[in-house]
Amino acid sequence: MNRRVVIASIVVIIIASLAIVVTRSLYEYIPSNPLVGHDQIILVVSRTENANTAKLVLFERDGDSWRFVQTAPAVIGENGMAWGRGLHDDRDRSGEEQKKEGDRRSPKGAFELIGAYGYRPGQQVNIRFPYTRITPDMACIDEARSEYYNRIVTPSDAGLDSLNMPSHEDMLRDDDLYKYLIMVGHNTTDTKRGAGSCIFIHLWKDEQTPTAGCTAVAEPVMLQLLSWLDPAKKPVLVQLTRKSYRRLKEAWGLPDITI
Repeated sequence: MNRRVVIASIVVIIIASLAIVVTRSLYEYIPSNPLVGHDQIILVVSRTENANTAKLVLFERDGDSWRFVQTAPAVIGENGMAWGRGLHDDRDRSGEEQKKEGDRRSPKGAFELIGAYGYRPGQQVNIRFPYTRITPDMACIDEARSEYYNRIVTPSDAGLDSLNMPSHEDMLRDDDLYKYLIMVGHNTTDTKRGAGSCIFIHLWKDEQTPTAGCTAVAEPVMLQLLSWLDPAKKPVLVQLTRKSYRRLKEAWGLPDITI
């Protein structure tokens, strides 16, 4: 009787061990597919982790494939890219560095687009995407301890003292880099303190000057992008290094590009 119990126990242990191995393998090796249900992609790919220039390519879904729309140069964070928090699963990161507040890196991954902002009235902009005109007192809060962290606010609406604001970026800038911008959905859902804030696609100073962590393009490219975005097609931003693009291309169903 004892022998049967021992054998049964061994069998149970073996089955349980196999189940753990299979479950762990599935968790570790099957990436998510954050592009399901999204029919427009802004694909930004850099050559290396530390590169601060990139290739931006627009695609629209055409049946079961992707149709090329436009390509343009872009600049990204001064220190390159690190994995952000967005539509992708954290396991897609595969142990690569995570983005942190102030690291001057653009977020890597797949991200929804929250809305567009600009200095001109909406009726003067060729756009279908949700658009908000920037006012002189509008700010994006980058103070991790603030309840408004990673949010664009108007102090009077948020109940903040305009003379004693938490750390922030003024949205109305003298250099006009925010003349048109798109807010990227990085760290906006289940916001994690210190994981990075105020990430935009905005205008560049020039094609050699990197950003503090955003993605920037020339004004003509931005205007074409704003007119192209279709909220019904749920556009997303996908930012990857060449190495990550090659690793995730098949799993995410990404279109072909050369970089």
